[in-house]
Amino acid sequence: MQTRRRTTTAVHERSAPRRRLPSIAKPPAIRIPVERIVAERGWIAALVRAGGVSPRDREDVVQAVILAAWMAVEEGRYHPDASVDPRRALRGWLYGIVWRKVGHHCKRAWVRREIPVADPWSVQPEPPRDDDVLVEARERLLSVRLAVSRLPRRDGEMLALAAIGHGIRDIARRLGMPSSTAVRRLDRARRRLRCLLERQGRAPPERAHTMISR
Repeated sequence: MQTRRRTTTAVHERSAPRRRLPSIAKPPAIRIPVERIVAERGWIAALVRAGGVSPRDREDVVQAVILAAWMAVEEGRYHPDASVDPRRALRGWLYGIVWRKVGHHCKRAWVRREIPVADPWSVQPEPPRDDDVLVEARERLLSVRLAVSRLPRRDGEMLALAAIGHGIRDIARRLGMPSSTAVRRLDRARRRLRCLLERQGRAPPERAHTMISR
């Protein structure tokens, strides 16, 4: 029986040390006075405004950027390229800090959901919602919509106009018919809708009941 000799090339390749790529030397860290960072305040504020920060929070974000930049300098994390103009290098470095601070600010939950009011003490808490009541109201509304969709198009139009408060004369004018005809057709549409709702076994919601029995 002929056996196949197993090669161990792949094993040797995995166990062989990887060749390291030459690392790019980072420029040395330098310390700059905080006045140079503060001098870019107007430019920082323009970036913060472009990032979509609300006017009431812009000053806070600008202050956070300046403080973060100054702390980074003090910790030796500012490594500008000596071949680049000093102000251009500083702005390029500040650009990343600005957008990080702006992104963190805009993603906060209280920023997304906060609704400012003039008098916070006058705002009343929303009453607790009963999920069962909401589900029941939604089911009734869907039953009315389903019943209306089964009516002829002209009947649905007349019921919709009556539901939003239009009178007989206005309905007749909009649909291009005499007022007496509009009265008869609206009454017929209400009877048809009532029959469809009774077949579904659901009482219409209050607004629809008013529209039908009016």
